[in-house]
Amino acid sequence: QKWMSKVAAMLAAIVGGVAAAAAAKPHIWVIVADDLGYGDLGYTGSSIKTPVIDALAHEGVILGHYYVMHCCTPTRSALHTARYPIRFGLQNGVIPNNKEYGLNLTERLLPQYLKDQGYATHAVGKWHLGLYNWKYTPTYRGYDSFMGYYGGSEDYYTHINSGIDFHLDVGTDCGAGCSKSLLALRGNYSAPLYADRVLEIINEHDASTPLFVYQAMQSVHCPIEAPQSYVDPYMHLAPQRRVFAGMVAALDEAVGRVHQAFIDKGMGDNLFIWFTTDNGGPVGSQNGKPFGIGCATGSQNFPLRGGKGAYFQGGVRGTSWVHGSMLAPSLRGTVSYELMHVVDLLPTVVDVAGGDAGSEAPHALDGMSMANVLLHGGSSQRKDLLINIERSHPTTAPGDGNGCDGVPQYAVIKGRHKLLIGGGGLPNTWYHDDYPAPNGGLPVPDGGCVVACKPPNASACPAAPYIQVYDVLADESERNNLAESNATLVAELMEVVRRYNASAYVTALNLVTPVENKCPYNDATGSVTPCDP
Repeated sequence: QKWMSKVAAMLAAIVGGVAAAAAAKPHIWVIVADDLGYGDLGYTGSSIKTPVIDALAHEGVILGHYYVMHCCTPTRSALHTARYPIRFGLQNGVIPNNKEYGLNLTERLLPQYLKDQGYATHAVGKWHLGLYNWKYTPTYRGYDSFMGYYGGSEDYYTHINSGIDFHLDVGTDCGAGCSKSLLALRGNYSAPLYADRVLEIINEHDASTPLFVYQAMQSVHCPIEAPQSYVDPYMHLAPQRRVFAGMVAALDEAVGRVHQAFIDKGMGDNLFIWFTTDNGGPVGSQNGKPFGIGCATGSQNFPLRGGKGAYFQGGVRGTSWVHGSMLAPSLRGTVSYELMHVVDLLPTVVDVAGGDAGSEAPHALDGMSMANVLLHGGSSQRKDLLINIERSHPTTAPGDGNGCDGVPQYAVIKGRHKLLIGGGGLPNTWYHDDYPAPNGGLPVPDGGCVVACKPPNASACPAAPYIQVYDVLADESERNNLAESNATLVAELMEVVRRYNASAYVTALNLVTPVENKCPYNDATGSVTPCDP
């Protein structure tokens, strides 16, 4: 009997130890801000007040040499797969509503890795990784639930793009007959709604199970809309900048509400946060249309050069930080200049969760875990990275409509040096709001503009050099082109380009997929509806 009691005690200890180990897995919260510029947060020098984001950044590790893609879909696909978008054809622009493609279904996504580690997985906000067919939507790709919109942009109040794109999907493979269109919530501003949904998830969650929340905010993508209460403190700014400032303030408030909910639930002490932009802020306009990709919002990236759509720092150096009690105390409040890319987020998060993404992936990963760097202050094993390759019809250096299809774009970083081939894209100037701001208050360019095509089809503005090299740590504004003075460095960086250019590359799907207006369609309520698998 004593022997049986000892065995029972041992078994109880083992079971208890396993349960404690499972409970010890950190909760994970990934926040993606849409089209947020480097110069749009308080801690980066903006006059816009972002006390919550600033405090979390200063309590964590700010990433000072971290890169994203030049626009939305490419970054979100890289984040979810740990693979460069050239691997599956999403490197060139975004997924539109009228073309039948999405993130390849053979790719394994971040929530699928985390489910294998015992996590509950929830997505809130923007998806933009496929919507023509239900099987491309979030609950078919590893999320237990999704609330938000499948497309790329929409009105903050009506939630309309090509139709009403505002959904609640709860349960695995929640498609036709399961997905609900949130018609009753129309008229409500999105930032508080998305925070409300995350609060609901947290409050209903059993804290003994590890939780993963992917919160991809609509803020601060166009259209330029914010409740007046958020705008009022910024009425001294130019018209467009003041509304944009209100949008940033709403973002900051939403982050604060969610963070407090984690604390109130008793989950805050075991919470790992990764905050990132998807690209730089869209800046500059001409005749009401932006340079580069997207829409000019009043955002700014100064002192970084360029913005969304370009391969200059203002377009691809991500504003990002991590936070959590698992960070070594000596690292909190520091800036890491170790080289990182958004493809590294997945392997890092999976590592923090106790897994090994590389051993579980169906394809070779481009990302690598930065857990040792971010949590313990180790050195990055990453020596170089690919920013992007656009071999034809580049979205960031578009054709002029007269037979010129744009200069192919290649961009890489090795160590502290960036190589741009093809001009670097649009916009290539420096924008900030210290200048008098005409035409509704858009930031004013300081310098020339980029040439979209080679002569004789080039535009009339000053040409950007075809080959550019910058020391992006010493010269973050990219004003000193080293290409002409350092042929050895150019040759070294060219080898990196050749290596990536010879690796797996799928032609951009938006170039080879015809326009097709059948899927998604608007149902009887006007709601955007994917087609059946």
